[in-house]
Amino acid sequence: MRRLLACLIFSLCLAAAPASAEPAAPLRVQPGDQAVPGDASWPLGARFENGARLTVSADDATPGGFRIDIAPPPNQKPGPTRACLGLASTTRRDLYKTRAVEFRIKASRAVAGILVVTSSNTQDNNARDRFFGSFVIGEEWKTLRLPYGALAPLTGWDTEAQRLGLRPGDLVLRPDSVEDLCIGAEAGRLPEGPLSINIDGLRFVR
Repeated sequence: MRRLLACLIFSLCLAAAPASAEPAAPLRVQPGDQAVPGDASWPLGARFENGARLTVSADDATPGGFRIDIAPPPNQKPGPTRACLGLASTTRRDLYKTRAVEFRIKASRAVAGILVVTSSNTQDNNARDRFFGSFVIGEEWKTLRLPYGALAPLTGWDTEAQRLGLRPGDLVLRPDSVEDLCIGAEAGRLPEGPLSINIDGLRFVR
């Protein structure tokens, strides 16, 4: 009886043990795959980031598109210059079969735009690097295609990585191991007052 009880307790302890910390398998992206508001990997809703309130929603004026409303705190510039405030995804992706991200974008007022991509070492998930590409968002629709190879290492990432409990990597952007990405406005270069950004046709291309 005692032996049976001990086995039962041991089995229960195994069942209660935490799952492995191994990262989930990345979402494999095919050329032409497009982001739409119904895709859970591009979450909608409101959040606070770098001192600003962001609301991401489906764009009623452009079916299949996104609308980002940014309300910065009054008389205050939120966060570091190259933090991205916009449409963001923390879903791990394998972009190996693609070469660039393409999208249409416009804003209620001209603003400095940014794409930020975080890539991890395939042998060490905690070793990561962050890259960015800059552009101007005007008041009229424009189509942008930003190749991964044209993105530059993000200045100051070493400090931010340590704050997040990560290690800087080897400054290599690995499309097959993308941890997160964001398209929007540079936090430190926002105009005063509320701002809205519209993004449509966001897809990964060769």
